[in-house]
Amino acid sequence: MGKRDNAFQRLLADEHLFVRFIRRYLRQYMPYAIDVENLTPEDVYREDITFIPPELSKRQSDVLYRIRRGSADVYIYVLIEHQSSVNYLMPFRLLSYMVQFWRRCVEKAGRAAERKDFMLPPVLPVVFYEGEKRWTVSPRFIDKVENARDFGNHVPSFEYLLISLREKTPEEILSIKDALGAMFYLANPAKAENFDEAAERVRLFLRSLSREERDLTTNHLRGYLKILAEKEGLMIDEALDLCLEREEADIMLAYMQKEFRKARREGREEGREEGREEGREEIVIRLLERGMAISLVSEITGFAEDRVRELSKRKL
Repeated sequence: MGKRDNAFQRLLADEHLFVRFIRRYLRQYMPYAIDVENLTPEDVYREDITFIPPELSKRQSDVLYRIRRGSADVYIYVLIEHQSSVNYLMPFRLLSYMVQFWRRCVEKAGRAAERKDFMLPPVLPVVFYEGEKRWTVSPRFIDKVENARDFGNHVPSFEYLLISLREKTPEEILSIKDALGAMFYLANPAKAENFDEAAERVRLFLRSLSREERDLTTNHLRGYLKILAEKEGLMIDEALDLCLEREEADIMLAYMQKEFRKARREGREEGREEGREEGREEIVIRLLERGMAISLVSEITGFAEDRVRELSKRKL
């Protein structure tokens, strides 16, 4: 699993952020018995398990949460799809992962699972997609079974809930003032802003957050900024690494902006220097085409005679 994939899994594996995730995206799907508004990190428990097979671990990761509902439990299973290409087996994979989970419940219950009053716990299947392409997979399992409707109710039928960052505008993501908004905005593959502009927008957004939300943002921003630094071609030297490890979110973003602007200036200077060098080489070739001696071309252009000889082969 890549660094970016790990960052997203850590994001949703944080109980504090997952409570915010529920309030933002899953509120309308929660049973009435669960008071979403007053849900706390103590009310959710992340199961230490994954159902992703090794061969798919590079493109997918998952988290499973148990949420208290009086004397019963409700589970939320989130499959995180990292690749840009859509996976048309998604309904089948989700069903297989849910069956694996229910099998664990049956095994844990032992002989009690055979009783009439034994019930399997409800699971809300969620696909969290962070790719750039539009997600075109049907959420209904029945659409993946050939001629399923000819068999009426005899084919399994369920739907997963899709949450695609690509479909969320920056305004929508940042409309709720919390740490999740800051992180999801930076991760949104569809935003038009470059890193410098996005970082400035997040810095302004942070000023509207409570101290608790700023601290939560800082905890998760470190890892993700390192990923963005590499994506922007910034070298993570000792100073940058130290800043990302010790400073608060606002200072980290300001430092990254400074390094980004510096790298962009150096890139332009390097491009101009390369352009000047190419221009001098063209002059050398033109002088040689006119029959001028290599020694004289070297004297006029400042190139060493060996270099002029190399360029003379190009004109041939």
